[in-house]
Amino acid sequence: MVNADNEYLAPFLAGFPGFLCVRNKEHRIVFINENLKHWLNFHTNVDLLGMTYEEVMSTNVLSSCFITYVYHHNFATDVSEHSSANVIECKLKGNTLYFDVIEFETIINTDTFYYTVAKDITDLYSEKEQFQHISLIDDLSGLYNKRFFNNYYFTNNSSIILIDLDNFKHVNDEYGHVKGDELIQKFASLLRSTFRSEDSVIRYGGDEFVIITENNNSSAIKNRIKLINEKISNAFGDLSFVSFSYGTENYQGDIVKTMNIIDKKMYENKKAKL
Repeated sequence: MVNADNEYLAPFLAGFPGFLCVRNKEHRIVFINENLKHWLNFHTNVDLLGMTYEEVMSTNVLSSCFITYVYHHNFATDVSEHSSANVIECKLKGNTLYFDVIEFETIINTDTFYYTVAKDITDLYSEKEQFQHISLIDDLSGLYNKRFFNNYYFTNNSSIILIDLDNFKHVNDEYGHVKGDELIQKFASLLRSTFRSEDSVIRYGGDEFVIITENNNSSAIKNRIKLINEKISNAFGDLSFVSFSYGTENYQGDIVKTMNIIDKKMYENKKAKL
C-alpha cells in the first residue's frame, strides 16, 4: 500500500485538485484520492481497490462509460519511457468528456508504483474546439475557409471541384459591393443545398469556391454541377445573368499538382464560353 500517513504526503494526496490513482507493481489499484472516489460514487458502487485497469474494463464496472478516442500529446522533447501523457475522450451517459491524463512510474522504498493523474478538461476542450471551429469558418459566406482547405486530409477517394463565379467584378462595379456580398452569400447557400452534408464546401477566396467530396464519382459530380446551373436563375433573381466556371479532378497525391490541373480545367471551361 502507498503510505498516506506521512505528514508531507498526506495533505498532497488528500487535497490533490484532480483525480489520482496509484497502482502497485502488479498493476493493482492501491490508492484512490477523495476527488476520484467522489466521482466514482456517482457511477458505480464497486470498490476498485485491488483491481487492475483490465479488470475494471472487462467486468464493465463503469457500464455507462467508454473511451472513444485517445489524443497523444506531441512533446517537443523526448518523453521518458516511464511516463506518458494523453487527452482521453470518453462517453458517459450520452455526454462527451475530456480528461488530461498523465501516467508515470516511480519507486518508493524499493517498491514500484504507477501513478495516474487526471483532470477533467471538458469545458476547456470544448472552448478550444469552438474557437478552432470559428477559425475555420469564412465570416461572409459561413462556409469553411482556406485554412480549412490547407489542413484537410486528402485521400485517394477525394475529389475536388473548383468553382469561379463569372461576372463577379461586373456585379461589384455596377451594383456595389453590398450586392456583391449578397451574391457570395446566396451562392454559398446554393452550394450547401446542392452538396451532401458530408461534403466540404469552402470559400477558397474572393469569388472562388472549392468542394471536396470523398466520392470520386465523376457522373455524380456532373449531376451536381448541372443542378447548380438549374438553381441559379431562381436563387439569384436580378443577378441571374451571373454564371460560373469550374474544374474538377481526383486527388493526385499532391495537392499543388492537383490544384494546378483543376485550375487549368476551370480556365478552359471559362474560355469555352467566350
